Amino acid sequence: MSLQRDVRALLASARSALTTVLTTVRSGLGTVRTALVRPRRFFSSSPYGDSLAVGLVVVLLVALALTAGILALGVVFDATIDATVTMDNPDRPDDWVCEQLGDDADSPMYETCQEPAQIERDLGSMLREATSGVLHYGLLGVGIWWLLAAGAVHVGARVAGGGGTVGDSLTVAAWALVPELLRLVVGIASIYHAIETATIDAASPEAFRDELLAAFAGIETPLLAASLVTIAWQWWILRGGITERHDVSTLAAGTVAGVVAIVALLIAA
Repeated sequence: MSLQRDVRALLASARSALTTVLTTVRSGLGTVRTALVRPRRFFSSSPYGDSLAVGLVVVLLVALALTAGILALGVVFDATIDATVTMDNPDRPDDWVCEQLGDDADSPMYETCQEPAQIERDLGSMLREATSGVLHYGLLGVGIWWLLAAGAVHVGARVAGGGGTVGDSLTVAAWALVPELLRLVVGIASIYHAIETATIDAASPEAFRDELLAAFAGIETPLLAASLVTIAWQWWILRGGITERHDVSTLAAGTVAGVVAIVALLIAA
């Protein structure tokens, strides 16, 4: 009986913990939904809309998601591009070095000069390595966009006669980053589809470049559509945040947010 009571108590404790976790998750998702769909309500009544610390967490999560997206893009290249290219062997010294020292068995260059002058590399693996080399741009790009957008929001709100602090501007700009995840998902899916359905022979580096450009030409429309939706969504969040956190009219807030949106659109184009 004692064992049964212990088991029942353990199960009850587990159910209680699970209920608490699910409630917290639902509450968190509800908060995010309010921030994205009803930003004025979020920034006027939610404690998270007035928290720079939470804004910093949002920026970090978006940056990590973008970094993961770059990694995923490398995986897409590796999984979908089944072609090789002939290239100079990076482990072999220059020809003039091998011509002078390559035949001398006592030369420190002898072993490396026996390597083939050219090798074949898998293009998918090469592109995955290349994307891994630019992971830091995911973190830097998000951080720079956030600071520039916050600066534009703060200056624009002040010009419009509003108040608010720099922290308010940073918080509003942080939440406006979240729609970037939509553009990220659409971009990766579009690139995967384009490469998966294209014919890539890569007879030469120049041919591979042309084949890749031809494959990407077909996804310009969905990428542009995703950018327009993302920027419009960001405008909506900025407008609501500027109105509530900087105490300006919706017209003035929409104008300030519009300037940020136009700059973002020009960069996307």
